[in-house]
Amino acid sequence: MSFYQQIAPYYHHIFKINANQIDFIKSKLPENNCDVIDIGCGIGTLSFELITYYKTVLGIDMDAEMIQTALSKKDDKHKHLHFKQLSMLELNAFIAENSVDGIICFGNTLVHLNSLDDIADFLQQSKKVLKVNGKLLLQIVNYDKVFSKNITQLPLIENDDIRFERNYQYQKSENKIDFNTLLTVKATQQRIENSIALLPLLKNELALLLHQAGFKNCNYYGNFNKEPYAIDSPALIIEAW
Repeated sequence: MSFYQQIAPYYHHIFKINANQIDFIKSKLPENNCDVIDIGCGIGTLSFELITYYKTVLGIDMDAEMIQTALSKKDDKHKHLHFKQLSMLELNAFIAENSVDGIICFGNTLVHLNSLDDIADFLQQSKKVLKVNGKLLLQIVNYDKVFSKNITQLPLIENDDIRFERNYQYQKSENKIDFNTLLTVKATQQRIENSIALLPLLKNELALLLHQAGFKNCNYYGNFNKEPYAIDSPALIIEAW
């Protein structure tokens, strides 16, 4: 059984909906008449919220188990909400050019790509499928802070159901961060461990790639309250168009 198959039943306990996140998206994408893509949608937590405000929402994720879980939660009132198992590097193959009002890529999804070339590819594909004034909304961990402060651990996520521990180990020779996680299910004391290599993308690197992809305007924030980005910000959040 894969890691994502193991954690799918507990995903909603780990990553709960963030009201500030929703407010941020609504402030950047006009409500009602937008077609939106939610990249790295997981079990669809954000997508199910977004369909309340937008015309159509397509949630994509590479993991089949996550998509299957999202689909199982759909009912008749979600007829304009769709889920598809799809790589973020396959947008051009399945999405028409100039057809999307907003692309949302939150939850540190972007840095799961293997290289700067892959990130450049994704940004270029995003630009193609977005309408002329369409927006790309990104959120990743602030890796400038991770390096400047030598951070090796992210804040613990704990509630009545789970305990989720997360730590970093930088591999300088590969310029990758090993993201090691331990999920403890409190009801059963089951322990689910995983490790995945992430690309520690810095703000200046991402800004350059966005410009090269054709995004002429970018706003940079440090959180979903729209406070300006700073080196000590917990996140790097970008609005690009």
